[in-house]
Amino acid sequence: MMTTETMTSTATVVSDAPAAGFRDTLASEWIKLTTLRSTYITLGLGVTLSIAMTALVSLAVGSIDDESVAGFGPIMWSLVGNLFALTISAVFGVMAVSGEYSSGMTQLTLTATPKRGRVFWAKLALLTPVTLVFGLVTVLGMFFVGQAVFGASGLPNADLGDPDAQLTVLGTAALMPVFPVIGMALGVILRNTAGAITSVLALLWLPAFLVGFFPPWWQANVFSLLPGAGVDSLVLSHINDEPMYSDPAIGAAIVITWVAAFIGAAYVSLVRRDA
Repeated sequence: MMTTETMTSTATVVSDAPAAGFRDTLASEWIKLTTLRSTYITLGLGVTLSIAMTALVSLAVGSIDDESVAGFGPIMWSLVGNLFALTISAVFGVMAVSGEYSSGMTQLTLTATPKRGRVFWAKLALLTPVTLVFGLVTVLGMFFVGQAVFGASGLPNADLGDPDAQLTVLGTAALMPVFPVIGMALGVILRNTAGAITSVLALLWLPAFLVGFFPPWWQANVFSLLPGAGVDSLVLSHINDEPMYSDPAIGAAIVITWVAAFIGAAYVSLVRRDA
């Protein structure tokens, strides 16, 4: 049986223990992220499928005759595998948080770290560089594989020293975290993996399917304000003229606004709602 002196001593030790700071929360989130097999499987699958798709499409394009190559763009064609990279990275962003709600880990995390905002910012601080590295590896891999196939097939190819290639390739890699961050935010807001994945993929791909059914005015004034169009305006407008593409400065403002809005909504949701 604990005596009064023992209880007082224990309370003193607990009260004297240093409070967990942001670095501790960051370390905890890093451990959770890196000890999950799904992290390596998802990102590894994204890299593999993206580069493989680019290689297959490049081989197919390389087999066409010279007359069909009019207007051929080696930069754009070498990044066709980005369809997989964007999709898988967006799903990864959702999974980085939504799985914890179904497993009950969120309740434990927020009990250990009552300052919920700290948990949110730690997750965001990890997701962004992880998906940035994923984007850099994937996009560079696609570009070099695609150009190698085009060169071997006798087609025009591009070099990374070309300013257009640099802007497109490095810009695409640098903006890879945009939809994973939006996916993470939706995971926090919806607290449901299927719902969050459906929402982020709809935001990512649905405009591309619908835009052809609308007149140019809608493309220039409605669809151009969506986050995907903002990203494309930053990295593709210099090599591809589309009604949906805005001036790069406007594209940057669109992307920042959307990302900030989702982050803000997710932060408020996490801080104010019950776990």
